[in-house]
Amino acid sequence: MVVYYLLTDKDSFENLSDKDKEQLLDVYKERLFIEDIDNNGTISLPNKTSLLVYLSDENVKKIIAFLTASQIPVAFLYHPESLALNNGFALTKKLSKALVELKKEPKPMVADIMFCNDEPIFSKVVIGDMMDWATRNNTLGFFTGIRNFFSFFNKARTIYARLFTIKADDKESFETAATDIVIVPHNKNLSISRVFLESSFTNDGMFHTLIFAPRSIFQVVNAFLIKLFLGKMQTNTTFDFLGHIKTDTLTISNEQGFNYVVDNVEKETKKLTLSVKSNLQLIPSKSLLGKYKDPQTKKQYQTDKLPKGETKRDMVSKQLPWIKHASTEEYKELFLALRENAKPKQTYLVLMTLSTILATFGLFSNSSPVIIGAMILAPLMAPIISLSMGVLRQDKILIKSSMITVGLGLGLGYLFAILITLITPLADLNHEISARIKPNIIDLGVAVISGAAGAYAYSKEEIAKTLAGVAIAVALVPPLAVSGIGIGWGDWSVFWGAFLLLLTNLTGMVLAGSLTFLIVGFSPFNLAKRGILISAFVVLALSIPLGYGFYRVVEENRIVNSLNHKKLDDIEIRNVEIIKYSPLTISVTLISDHNPTTEEMMKIKEMIQSIINKDVELEILVSVKV
Repeated sequence: MVVYYLLTDKDSFENLSDKDKEQLLDVYKERLFIEDIDNNGTISLPNKTSLLVYLSDENVKKIIAFLTASQIPVAFLYHPESLALNNGFALTKKLSKALVELKKEPKPMVADIMFCNDEPIFSKVVIGDMMDWATRNNTLGFFTGIRNFFSFFNKARTIYARLFTIKADDKESFETAATDIVIVPHNKNLSISRVFLESSFTNDGMFHTLIFAPRSIFQVVNAFLIKLFLGKMQTNTTFDFLGHIKTDTLTISNEQGFNYVVDNVEKETKKLTLSVKSNLQLIPSKSLLGKYKDPQTKKQYQTDKLPKGETKRDMVSKQLPWIKHASTEEYKELFLALRENAKPKQTYLVLMTLSTILATFGLFSNSSPVIIGAMILAPLMAPIISLSMGVLRQDKILIKSSMITVGLGLGLGYLFAILITLITPLADLNHEISARIKPNIIDLGVAVISGAAGAYAYSKEEIAKTLAGVAIAVALVPPLAVSGIGIGWGDWSVFWGAFLLLLTNLTGMVLAGSLTFLIVGFSPFNLAKRGILISAFVVLALSIPLGYGFYRVVEENRIVNSLNHKKLDDIEIRNVEIIKYSPLTISVTLISDHNPTTEEMMKIKEMIQSIINKDVELEILVSVKV
């Protein structure tokens, strides 16, 4: 049977209820008070005894050196003033339940004690206050987590990154920028550590350092919302602003000094020295016992995502923005690629010519597969995305170069579309052509999505750029070819309809691309707003005829649906199609078992006019059932 000596302080013991004191008497043999212990914090105990500790965090820290050195088995009881100890060792909150667990004589296990500047740490060390909402509690319910998460918005306007020099073990020290650093002995004691650390225990001889270096507030919000709804599988890809070091020794320094919180007590220093000792003989709670596993002693140094060089200097020079701003170092590579793409190279001109020729042939043959092939072949994505960046950053050289390249591509497209039309004897306004001469607001939506996809693909190296190229080509090559066909035919209604669609798609892509680059962080808003406003004005101006076009599409669908399958006696109306609007001319097919008379046709016309409440001219095709 285990023999326990109870160690407490006089006030804490007196504040216990009579019932609790009675329950304790069934467990411990002798009672010791912290006030009676000598200044060295040593305790004289008989051999083969264990210590039952009911003390505050502050008092436990006074004797922790003795506990780790003496190898005396120790069991901690939940104390209202030992919040850090309660979290760090998952103590059973209800005294009666904890005593029942002790009566089952659990075996002592080796546990780690983390030290920060020679002070024992039971729960956490936190630098920075942006992540304060996630380091408050051991248990974080869904609604509590949501409430705490949004509470950090109150501090969002005062969040700054600071430079820290970090050295782990015998590794070379490195300097990085971070808004927050959270250090925990293992992943079981805080809600935030359970989010990021999947396999960590109190007996592995290690502690964990989580280094947060977000580039914007939106990046943090986005990451935690994804984590909240998609779970652990998204940790690595979502928190791309996080560094993680698992080790047994670490130093963190800043020459200007910094505030930090250690076990809920705020302090100030210029350097933190952290280490861990693994010689506390802990009698674990049942809750903690289930979290012991074979120690995983492999160290980890995941610091590749932390800012370095120009990036870290940019971060500490200003307040953390709501939207990420790419550093000059990050922007340089993309900018060089976009500047190169803005040049009218021979391959671009050849592909532009071939794609337009292919699209024109596909339009004349009314062949969707051929038109799709032209869409894939078209190289217009590159200069349009370059133009989006030029507009965003008001880069006159990039804007000029991109517009020249886009203009040359469109000019070549028109030239070959017109030439093919002139030598082709076909003049049929087929479905593929007519589908591109009545643009509406939906076409603008297609352009916006295409432009956003292209810009996002260029800002993310891991995304295949060819996919965005297909999306953008879909919106440009066919209307370019159709407007060229309209010129070749001398049919200006075909030309203007397709040209409006082409212009809509081009401006919509540029605006969407610029906005996407802005959101991703490649320009501050004060630099981007002029280009964004001009692009938005052009798109809004084009939205007027597009809105009218959409109204006509809706009206046409209403008329067609209201007339199709209507009957007058034994005559049925089918295949309703609007030919033109001024005057309103409608083509219909009349299905009957006899050839309708002129009088019956006039009654059909009167019925149609009464249904749509407009005067119409009818083009009637009669189909007789036999």
